[in-house]
Amino acid sequence: MKVSVPRIFACFLFASLLSLGTASAITLTGSNGRAVEFHIIRSATPKGITAQVVPDGPILGIPWEKLDLAALEADQKILYDAYLRAKEGETIELNLDETMAAEPAEPEAPKPPPNKYMGWLDTKVGAVEFMLQLPAAKPRGILVISLDDFGDAFRYVMGHEKGNGVWSDFQNKHDLALLSYSLGRGRSDSEKLENFALSHKGSGKTLLTALQNFATKIKEPAFADLPIALYGAGRTGSAFVYNFVQSHPERVLAATVSKGAFYDAEPTEASVKVPMLFVWGEYCNNAERWGSENSAAPILAKYAAMKPNWTNGREFRGRDDQNLLVEYMAKQYLLEVIPTRMPEEGAAPPPAPEPKPDAPAEEGKSAEEKPAEGESAEETKAESPPEPEIPEPVELDRSKGSVGTIETGEVVKITDPAAELGPGETFLPNAKVAALWKKYILGELEPPAPK
Repeated sequence: MKVSVPRIFACFLFASLLSLGTASAITLTGSNGRAVEFHIIRSATPKGITAQVVPDGPILGIPWEKLDLAALEADQKILYDAYLRAKEGETIELNLDETMAAEPAEPEAPKPPPNKYMGWLDTKVGAVEFMLQLPAAKPRGILVISLDDFGDAFRYVMGHEKGNGVWSDFQNKHDLALLSYSLGRGRSDSEKLENFALSHKGSGKTLLTALQNFATKIKEPAFADLPIALYGAGRTGSAFVYNFVQSHPERVLAATVSKGAFYDAEPTEASVKVPMLFVWGEYCNNAERWGSENSAAPILAKYAAMKPNWTNGREFRGRDDQNLLVEYMAKQYLLEVIPTRMPEEGAAPPPAPEPKPDAPAEEGKSAEEKPAEGESAEETKAESPPEPEIPEPVELDRSKGSVGTIETGEVVKITDPAAELGPGETFLPNAKVAALWKKYILGELEPPAPK
């Protein structure tokens, strides 16, 4: 985003704004030591902040170099955190006023943000609008609902009431917040695919930025780091989910992709450990119509040697369309796998190895990285404690899984978890998934009637 104040006037901005301060405002200190009051801080960008001095005044751009960053860190924690993220290239929507920026002497119940959609919080990152519905209990994770051929995922879930309807099990059993999105209008379908669904090219960060924005809105910083499950269906919906898993495997509990394509990102040693169900129809030709070489069947065959925790969910005599059967299978897969991967509440991350006492400094270390004379390493560490780490999803135990044969539906217990599966075989993560999968693959699974 371009800063709206011309560079030639930036050095005079703080002095000229002094006379415009309001009685209820956020006070920022300039690099020249002078304080200025702002009615609202709109956003933080890589170049600076956008803000209004008075409610109906113009939106101004203030470069970061015109702010006293030490004072910002001391007095405006939320804005300083946004500055650190913005310098990494993000643009953060803040809409920060005095009531949000101030740190009250006593804890107060946060005011609920205004809702654009009934029952949903919303935020915008670039051209993508994200919507969030919290569960009744404290959220332990996030379910991303990524649907549609053209990126209008939210229209399928916008009528969902908290704790009721087709997504209620995820909210009630596993305390998951529901997250969906809309790519809106004004862009071609090819742009939506290239700029959003191919998330391994960088657009996956938009989702993580949205979580940061929601964490700021609900005043729960840890929310931004909760583990994520993903339900993907359709051309854009499935492509985004598959490619996101390859880019951010450390965040993902489990995923499903249904009758999609453009599974273009190369998997890694970490991403193949994420359990993922590939749903595709036996007679499905979506990939051919869309012009993609990377759909479920070729991808499962291509990366079989990596021994992924992936399941071949070929629908018996299935065609191109999404239907109640494949929706039911994908949801039940997630409901069974998520609890096996969810970190226990209060679990700590694996401890980092302790440095050897009195170990000499590594060659090339600067004086700033060594304890000062008369100061112990423990005292230096205490002054700047490391940021707390969020536990990663629990690694799946392949020895508890089974091997399924696609053509016959035969299921046998895994005897050698490290062995590569043969052609026509697939991995099944646990007994409940195996029982569902067998009926599904043989055309014997009947989904319950919709509520």
